[in-house]
Amino acid sequence: MKLKGDAIIMDARKHAVIREIDFPDVDDETIVVKTTRSGVSFGTDMSLYEEQAFPSSNLSYPLVPSYEEVGEVIYVGPKAPWQNGERPFRIGDRVMANEVRHYPGLCAAWGGSAAYAVKNPYTAPAPMDEVVAIPDNVSYEEAVVAYLGSVALKGVKMVGVNRGEIVMVVGCGCVGLSAMQLARIYGAERIIAADIHANRLAHAEKFADVLIDLSKTTNPREAILHACDGQAADVAIECSGNPDAVSPLADYVRGCGRVHLQGQYRAPITITEYQRWNCSDLHITCSIATSKGCKGEVLRHISEGKFDAKLWDAVVDYHQAPEIYAKIEADRYKYLKFIFNWEV
Repeated sequence: MKLKGDAIIMDARKHAVIREIDFPDVDDETIVVKTTRSGVSFGTDMSLYEEQAFPSSNLSYPLVPSYEEVGEVIYVGPKAPWQNGERPFRIGDRVMANEVRHYPGLCAAWGGSAAYAVKNPYTAPAPMDEVVAIPDNVSYEEAVVAYLGSVALKGVKMVGVNRGEIVMVVGCGCVGLSAMQLARIYGAERIIAADIHANRLAHAEKFADVLIDLSKTTNPREAILHACDGQAADVAIECSGNPDAVSPLADYVRGCGRVHLQGQYRAPITITEYQRWNCSDLHITCSIATSKGCKGEVLRHISEGKFDAKLWDAVVDYHQAPEIYAKIEADRYKYLKFIFNWEV
Protein backbone atom coordinates (compact mmCIF):
# COMPACT_ATOMS: atom_id res chain seq x y z
CA MET A 1 0.00 0.00 0.00
CA LYS A 2 1.33 3.42 -1.02
CA LEU A 3 -0.12 6.46 0.69
CA LYS A 4 -0.08 10.14 -0.20
CA GLY A 5 -1.72 12.90 1.79
CA ASP A 6 -1.35 16.31 3.35
CA ALA A 7 1.04 17.16 6.13
CA ILE A 8 1.96 20.31 8.01
CA ILE A 9 5.56 21.04 7.07
CA MET A 10 7.90 23.46 8.81
CA ASP A 11 10.36 24.14 6.01
CA ALA A 12 12.25 27.06 7.53
CA ARG A 13 12.37 29.08 10.72
CA LYS A 14 8.96 30.65 11.38
CA HIS A 15 7.56 29.26 8.15
CA ALA A 16 5.02 26.46 7.83
CA VAL A 17 3.11 25.17 4.80
CA ILE A 18 0.60 22.47 3.93
CA ARG A 19 2.07 20.02 1.44
CA GLU A 20 1.17 16.64 -0.01
CA ILE A 21 3.79 14.08 0.96
CA ASP A 22 4.61 10.41 0.49
CA PHE A 23 4.13 8.26 3.58
CA PRO A 24 6.32 5.35 4.70
CA ASP A 25 5.76 1.95 3.13
CA VAL A 26 3.02 -0.18 4.65
CA ASP A 27 3.98 -3.77 5.46
CA ASP A 28 2.62 -6.71 7.46
CA GLU A 29 3.79 -5.17 10.75
CA THR A 30 2.03 -1.85 10.14
CA ILE A 31 -1.03 -0.19 11.58
CA VAL A 32 -2.29 2.78 9.55
CA VAL A 33 -4.31 5.46 11.32
CA LYS A 34 -6.32 8.12 9.46
CA THR A 35 -5.75 11.30 11.43
CA THR A 36 -8.79 13.08 12.81
CA ARG A 37 -7.11 15.57 15.17
CA SER A 38 -3.61 16.75 16.00
CA GLY A 39 -2.41 19.30 18.51
CA VAL A 40 0.19 22.00 18.97
CA SER A 41 2.61 21.56 21.85
CA PHE A 42 3.58 25.05 22.94
CA GLY A 43 6.92 23.71 24.14
CA THR A 44 8.18 21.24 21.55
CA ASP A 45 6.34 22.35 18.40
CA MET A 46 6.93 26.03 18.98
CA SER A 47 10.63 25.43 19.61
CA LEU A 48 10.74 23.72 16.19
CA TYR A 49 8.94 26.69 14.65
CA GLU A 50 11.04 29.39 16.30
CA GLU A 51 14.57 27.96 16.45
CA GLN A 52 17.22 28.92 13.90
CA ALA A 53 19.17 25.73 14.58
CA PHE A 54 18.79 22.46 16.48
CA PRO A 55 21.99 21.92 18.45
CA SER A 56 22.71 18.48 19.87
CA SER A 57 19.95 16.86 17.87
CA ASN A 58 19.31 15.20 14.53
CA LEU A 59 16.51 17.61 13.63
CA SER A 60 16.52 19.71 10.48
CA TYR A 61 14.13 21.49 8.13
CA PRO A 62 11.91 20.50 6.42
CA LEU A 63 10.16 18.56 9.19
CA VAL A 64 6.76 17.25 10.29
CA PRO A 65 5.91 18.53 13.80
CA SER A 66 3.65 17.28 16.59
CA TYR A 67 3.29 14.14 18.67
CA GLU A 68 -0.34 14.83 19.58
CA GLU A 69 -2.06 12.75 16.87
CA VAL A 70 -5.26 10.73 17.15
CA GLY A 71 -7.53 9.05 14.64
CA GLU A 72 -9.17 5.93 13.25
CA VAL A 73 -7.47 2.68 12.29
CA ILE A 74 -7.86 1.96 8.54
CA TYR A 75 -5.39 -0.90 8.13
CA VAL A 76 -3.94 -3.56 10.43
CA GLY A 77 -1.13 -5.77 9.18
CA PRO A 78 -1.26 -9.44 10.20
CA LYS A 79 2.00 -9.06 12.15
CA ALA A 80 1.33 -5.65 13.69
CA PRO A 81 2.81 -5.75 17.23
CA TRP A 82 0.24 -3.69 19.16
CA GLN A 83 -2.94 -5.00 20.77
CA ASN A 84 -6.18 -3.33 21.86
CA GLY A 85 -6.33 -4.93 25.26
CA GLU A 86 -6.63 -8.67 24.73
CA ARG A 87 -7.53 -8.47 21.04
CA PRO A 88 -5.76 -7.18 17.92
CA PHE A 89 -6.62 -3.73 16.71
CA ARG A 90 -9.40 -3.62 14.13
CA ILE A 91 -10.36 -1.26 11.34
CA GLY A 92 -12.51 1.49 12.84
CA ASP A 93 -10.85 1.52 16.28
CA ARG A 94 -10.28 5.02 17.67
CA VAL A 95 -6.68 5.41 18.84
CA MET A 96 -3.91 7.67 20.04
CA ALA A 97 -1.33 7.30 17.27
CA ASN A 98 1.25 9.94 18.32
CA GLU A 99 4.89 9.51 17.32
CA VAL A 100 6.00 8.65 13.79
CA ARG A 101 9.78 8.81 13.48
CA HIS A 102 10.35 8.27 9.75
CA TYR A 103 9.13 9.90 6.54
CA PRO A 104 10.66 9.54 3.07
CA GLY A 105 12.74 12.62 2.32
CA LEU A 106 11.68 14.59 5.41
CA CYS A 107 12.79 14.95 9.00
CA ALA A 108 10.02 13.29 10.97
CA ALA A 109 10.71 15.24 14.15
CA TRP A 110 7.75 13.61 15.91
CA GLY A 111 5.69 13.39 12.75
CA GLY A 112 2.13 13.70 14.05
CA SER A 113 0.66 16.54 12.00
CA ALA A 114 -0.09 14.52 8.90
CA ALA A 115 -3.07 12.89 7.24
CA TYR A 116 -1.97 9.38 8.26
CA ALA A 117 0.13 7.71 10.93
CA VAL A 118 2.01 4.73 9.51
CA LYS A 119 3.07 2.84 12.63
CA ASN A 120 5.38 -0.16 12.62
CA PRO A 121 8.57 -1.22 14.45
CA TYR A 122 10.65 0.90 12.05
CA THR A 123 8.64 4.13 12.12
CA ALA A 124 7.66 3.81 15.80
CA PRO A 125 10.38 1.77 17.53
CA ALA A 126 10.25 3.09 21.10
CA PRO A 127 8.04 1.54 23.81
CA MET A 128 6.29 4.90 24.26
CA ASP A 129 5.40 4.91 20.55
CA GLU A 130 2.64 2.39 21.21
CA VAL A 131 -0.82 2.67 19.66
CA VAL A 132 -3.43 3.07 22.42
CA ALA A 133 -7.21 2.65 22.16
CA ILE A 134 -9.40 5.64 23.08
CA PRO A 135 -12.35 4.78 25.37
CA ASP A 136 -15.77 5.30 23.82
CA ASN A 137 -16.68 8.15 26.17
CA VAL A 138 -13.47 10.12 25.49
CA SER A 139 -13.51 12.57 22.59
CA TYR A 140 -10.76 12.93 20.02
CA GLU A 141 -9.98 16.37 21.44
CA GLU A 142 -9.58 14.99 24.95
CA ALA A 143 -7.33 12.24 23.58
CA VAL A 144 -5.10 14.90 21.99
CA VAL A 145 -4.73 16.57 25.40
CA ALA A 146 -4.04 13.17 26.99
CA TYR A 147 -0.59 13.09 25.44
CA LEU A 148 0.77 16.02 27.46
CA GLY A 149 -1.15 14.52 30.37
CA SER A 150 0.94 11.39 29.93
CA VAL A 151 4.11 13.51 29.90
CA ALA A 152 3.04 15.00 33.23
CA LEU A 153 2.19 11.54 34.56
CA LYS A 154 5.72 10.29 33.89
CA GLY A 155 7.03 13.19 35.99
CA VAL A 156 4.55 12.65 38.82
CA LYS A 157 5.53 8.99 39.00
CA MET A 158 9.24 9.78 38.87
CA VAL A 159 9.26 12.39 41.63
CA GLY A 160 6.80 10.39 43.70
CA VAL A 161 3.66 11.88 45.24
CA ASN A 162 2.49 10.35 48.50
CA ARG A 163 -0.88 10.55 50.19
CA GLY A 164 -1.29 13.68 52.27
CA GLU A 165 1.55 15.66 50.72
CA ILE A 166 1.64 19.28 49.58
CA VAL A 167 2.57 19.60 45.90
CA MET A 168 3.50 22.88 44.25
CA VAL A 169 3.31 23.13 40.45
CA VAL A 170 5.05 26.04 38.75
CA GLY A 171 3.69 26.80 35.28
CA CYS A 172 -0.01 26.51 34.44
CA GLY A 173 0.06 25.36 30.84
CA CYS A 174 -1.31 21.98 29.76
CA VAL A 175 1.52 20.01 31.39
CA GLY A 176 1.21 21.92 34.66
CA LEU A 177 -2.58 21.67 34.79
CA SER A 178 -2.25 17.94 34.10
CA ALA A 179 0.38 17.53 36.82
CA MET A 180 -1.95 19.17 39.36
CA GLN A 181 -4.77 16.77 38.57
CA LEU A 182 -2.53 13.72 38.56
CA ALA A 183 -0.85 14.70 41.83
CA ARG A 184 -4.33 14.84 43.33
CA ILE A 185 -5.19 11.43 41.91
CA TYR A 186 -1.98 10.05 43.41
CA GLY A 187 -2.90 11.32 46.87
CA ALA A 188 -1.74 14.92 47.27
CA GLU A 189 -3.71 16.66 49.99
CA ARG A 190 -3.01 20.22 48.88
CA ILE A 191 -2.07 21.61 45.46
CA ILE A 192 -0.33 24.98 45.06
CA ALA A 193 -0.34 26.50 41.57
CA ALA A 194 2.13 29.24 40.66
CA ASP A 195 2.77 31.27 37.51
CA ILE A 196 3.86 34.72 36.42
CA HIS A 197 0.99 35.00 33.93
CA ALA A 198 -2.35 35.81 35.58
CA ASN A 199 -4.45 34.42 32.74
CA ARG A 200 -2.59 31.10 32.89
CA LEU A 201 -2.96 31.02 36.67
CA ALA A 202 -6.71 31.51 36.31
CA HIS A 203 -6.95 28.13 34.53
CA ALA A 204 -5.57 26.46 37.68
CA GLU A 205 -8.32 27.74 39.93
CA LYS A 206 -10.44 24.58 39.62
CA PHE A 207 -7.47 22.25 40.15
CA ALA A 208 -5.47 23.94 42.93
CA ASP A 209 -6.16 24.90 46.55
CA VAL A 210 -3.73 27.83 46.53
CA LEU A 211 -2.85 30.22 43.69
CA ILE A 212 0.37 32.25 43.80
CA ASP A 213 1.08 34.95 41.23
CA LEU A 214 4.87 34.96 41.18
CA SER A 215 4.91 38.29 39.34
CA LYS A 216 3.28 40.00 42.34
CA THR A 217 4.57 38.00 45.31
CA THR A 218 7.85 39.29 46.72
CA ASN A 219 8.25 36.33 49.09
CA PRO A 220 6.70 33.17 47.62
CA ARG A 221 7.93 31.01 50.49
CA GLU A 222 6.08 33.14 53.01
CA ALA A 223 2.95 32.89 50.85
CA ILE A 224 3.27 29.10 50.82
CA LEU A 225 3.80 28.89 54.58
CA HIS A 226 0.86 31.20 55.22
CA ALA A 227 -1.47 29.20 52.96
CA CYS A 228 -0.34 25.80 54.25
CA ASP A 229 -0.38 26.22 58.02
CA GLY A 230 3.32 26.92 58.30
CA GLN A 231 4.42 24.07 56.04
CA ALA A 232 6.49 24.26 52.87
CA ALA A 233 5.73 22.00 49.94
CA ASP A 234 6.85 18.39 49.98
CA VAL A 235 7.19 18.37 46.20
CA ALA A 236 7.76 21.10 43.59
CA ILE A 237 7.15 20.30 39.93
CA GLU A 238 8.48 22.87 37.46
CA CYS A 239 6.43 22.91 34.24
CA SER A 240 6.95 26.40 32.87
CA GLY A 241 10.05 25.68 30.81
CA ASN A 242 11.55 28.96 32.03
CA PRO A 243 15.18 28.39 33.11
CA ASP A 244 14.91 31.29 35.55
CA ALA A 245 12.11 29.49 37.40
CA VAL A 246 14.36 26.64 38.52
CA SER A 247 16.70 28.21 41.08
CA PRO A 248 13.90 29.57 43.33
CA LEU A 249 12.38 26.08 43.69
CA ALA A 250 14.70 25.38 46.64
CA ASP A 251 12.80 28.01 48.62
CA TYR A 252 9.41 26.41 48.02
CA VAL A 253 10.05 22.95 49.47
CA ARG A 254 10.95 21.64 52.90
CA GLY A 255 14.31 20.11 53.75
CA CYS A 256 14.68 16.65 52.19
CA GLY A 257 11.87 17.56 49.80
CA ARG A 258 11.70 16.69 46.10
CA VAL A 259 12.02 18.86 43.02
CA HIS A 260 11.10 17.70 39.53
CA LEU A 261 12.04 19.55 36.35
CA GLN A 262 9.33 18.87 33.78
CA GLY A 263 9.68 21.79 31.36
CA GLN A 264 11.44 22.02 28.03
CA TYR A 265 14.28 24.45 28.70
CA ARG A 266 15.76 26.25 25.71
CA ALA A 267 18.64 27.74 27.71
CA PRO A 268 21.01 26.39 30.39
CA ILE A 269 19.70 26.17 33.94
CA THR A 270 21.75 27.89 36.61
CA ILE A 271 21.25 27.04 40.26
CA THR A 272 22.42 30.03 42.27
CA GLU A 273 23.50 29.94 45.89
CA TYR A 274 24.13 26.23 45.63
CA GLN A 275 24.32 25.90 49.41
CA ARG A 276 20.55 26.51 49.55
CA TRP A 277 20.14 23.30 47.59
CA ASN A 278 22.99 21.26 48.95
CA CYS A 279 22.26 21.93 52.62
CA SER A 280 18.59 21.13 52.15
CA ASP A 281 19.26 17.54 51.01
CA LEU A 282 16.85 18.02 48.12
CA HIS A 283 16.11 15.14 45.79
CA ILE A 284 16.13 16.44 42.18
CA THR A 285 14.71 14.56 39.20
CA CYS A 286 13.89 15.49 35.63
CA SER A 287 12.01 13.89 32.76
CA ILE A 288 11.05 14.43 29.18
CA ALA A 289 8.42 12.86 26.93
CA THR A 290 6.17 10.05 28.12
CA SER A 291 6.72 6.38 28.86
CA LYS A 292 4.97 3.13 28.07
CA GLY A 293 1.60 2.79 29.75
CA CYS A 294 1.17 6.46 30.64
CA LYS A 295 -1.10 7.30 27.70
CA GLY A 296 -3.49 4.50 28.55
CA GLU A 297 -3.57 5.48 32.22
CA VAL A 298 -4.45 9.11 31.47
CA LEU A 299 -7.18 8.01 29.05
CA ARG A 300 -8.61 5.82 31.81
CA HIS A 301 -8.64 8.74 34.25
CA ILE A 302 -10.46 10.87 31.65
CA SER A 303 -12.97 8.09 31.00
CA GLU A 304 -13.64 7.70 34.73
CA GLY A 305 -14.20 11.44 35.20
CA LYS A 306 -11.09 11.91 37.36
CA PHE A 307 -9.12 14.04 34.88
CA ASP A 308 -10.50 17.10 33.08
CA ALA A 309 -8.92 17.13 29.62
CA LYS A 310 -10.92 20.06 28.27
CA LEU A 311 -7.76 22.12 28.07
CA TRP A 312 -7.91 23.67 24.61
CA ASP A 313 -8.85 27.05 23.18
CA ALA A 314 -10.17 26.10 19.74
CA VAL A 315 -10.39 23.34 17.14
CA VAL A 316 -9.48 24.71 13.71
CA ASP A 317 -9.03 23.43 10.15
CA TYR A 318 -5.48 22.08 9.75
CA HIS A 319 -5.03 24.35 6.72
CA GLN A 320 -4.88 27.22 9.23
CA ALA A 321 -1.70 25.84 10.84
CA PRO A 322 0.65 28.53 9.45
CA GLU A 323 -1.55 31.28 10.90
CA ILE A 324 -1.96 29.45 14.22
CA TYR A 325 1.79 29.05 14.76
CA ALA A 326 2.27 32.78 14.12
CA LYS A 327 -0.60 33.58 16.48
CA ILE A 328 0.90 31.51 19.29
CA GLU A 329 4.33 33.03 18.80
CA ALA A 330 2.88 36.53 19.04
CA ASP A 331 1.18 35.89 22.41
CA ARG A 332 1.68 32.31 23.58
CA TYR A 333 0.63 32.83 27.19
CA LYS A 334 -2.80 34.01 26.10
CA TYR A 335 -3.66 30.44 25.04
CA LEU A 336 -3.50 26.83 26.30
CA LYS A 337 -3.78 24.73 23.16
CA PHE A 338 -4.97 24.69 19.57
CA ILE A 339 -6.18 21.46 17.98
CA PHE A 340 -6.22 20.85 14.23
CA ASN A 341 -9.21 19.15 12.63
CA TRP A 342 -8.26 16.79 9.77
CA GLU A 343 -11.85 15.75 8.99
CA VAL A 344 -12.35 18.59 6.53
